[in-house]
Amino acid sequence: MIKLIRFGFVALVLAVGLCAWADPPSADSPQAWEGLTEDQVKKVKAGEIVILDEDKSEGADQKRFIRAAMIFDQPLEKTWKLFKATEKQHRYLPDLDSCELVQRDDKGDKVDFHVKLILNIDYRIMHHYDEENYKLWWHLDPDFDNDMKQVDGYWQLFKLDDKRTLARYGTRVEVTSIIPEFVMKKLTRDNLPVNMEAAYKYIQSGGEYVKPGFKEK
Repeated sequence: MIKLIRFGFVALVLAVGLCAWADPPSADSPQAWEGLTEDQVKKVKAGEIVILDEDKSEGADQKRFIRAAMIFDQPLEKTWKLFKATEKQHRYLPDLDSCELVQRDDKGDKVDFHVKLILNIDYRIMHHYDEENYKLWWHLDPDFDNDMKQVDGYWQLFKLDDKRTLARYGTRVEVTSIIPEFVMKKLTRDNLPVNMEAAYKYIQSGGEYVKPGFKEK
């Protein structure tokens, strides 16, 4: 009986050890390039940011599903750490006036976002950390009085080599007719390339880049 228990304990330790040493997601995986044409893959590998924008609007409700792909000249672990600092997004994203961290634990966080355009837009995002797969995903906090109807998305990271990381981005944004169409357009299609470029600069700089005119409040 004792021998069986010891064997089981060793097996358990071995299994845990194998999980801890599991390989990170690799850019060799088909999932890393999913949805991209051969020409788009070439552009990403050449250093371009490729954006895929799908309009899924229905009646007065405006919906967009947006994806992007890019390569950072930063190691996987450092890129992952920078993206997990979700409360710092107002430092580099032009649309955001401010962010406030509400809560954080090992599994994720809650952050309040404040956008100032023609009108103020406030919402709370719940971020989830998938440490094993280097995936950060998010959605609106259902317990908060959000001005947006739907905001969810993800960053999925893949190891390209020891010094570079492939990043896949996706987001779904939906607003009701209460928010004017031109504001929705600015929040998504018009500003997305600018926001992607800002995120790129932030990661490339190791977290040092801040948007022009930024001052911490």
